[in-house]
Amino acid sequence: MRKKILYFVLGFLCFLISQPLLRLPLLHKLQQTTGFALAFMMNPLLIQVLIALSAGVFEETFRFLFKLFFLKPDKCAISQPILFGLGHGISEVCVFLLPVVAMLSISQLSIALIERILAVTFHVTVTIAVWNGFQRNKKVLFLLLAILLHGMVDALIPIISSVTTSVFAFYGAFLAVDIIMVIYAFHSRKYYLKEAIQ
Repeated sequence: MRKKILYFVLGFLCFLISQPLLRLPLLHKLQQTTGFALAFMMNPLLIQVLIALSAGVFEETFRFLFKLFFLKPDKCAISQPILFGLGHGISEVCVFLLPVVAMLSISQLSIALIERILAVTFHVTVTIAVWNGFQRNKKVLFLLLAILLHGMVDALIPIISSVTTSVFAFYGAFLAVDIIMVIYAFHSRKYYLKEAIQ
């Protein structure tokens, strides 16, 4: 049980370090530069997609580093990435949703909760994708795939926004991604140790 709590806590810390402590301050400084302002004016969609990709770079790289240095050995039970992903996702909820809960109406809160459930589900499944690289001895390949996948999912926001503002379009796209990722995660169980062996 202590190990499982540790997995969750490490996931929680992983998000805090990769986003509020590193990526977001760096992004804020970059956005204050003249070069960024000009680039955004010339091609806002491209810049938004690159910003989305940066989220994948930071979050997945830190997921990878936490596994590499703090969660040894490489081979583990699938509960490890699930709990780490839950910690990561719930940390994001605490940072972005909890501070504004009091300002949301019931309908807005319902929409926000659905979005967070979809996001946490993605965090769990993409953690499994990163961990699969350790289970299959293809660490860098799976890290790169996770970065690309995370970046593409986040890029759906500006891409869909350029076409429609429909909430159903956004959530439908994220739900489709989650369903595919959950199926992938389910089939990934074969790469992991049984709980009794760990």
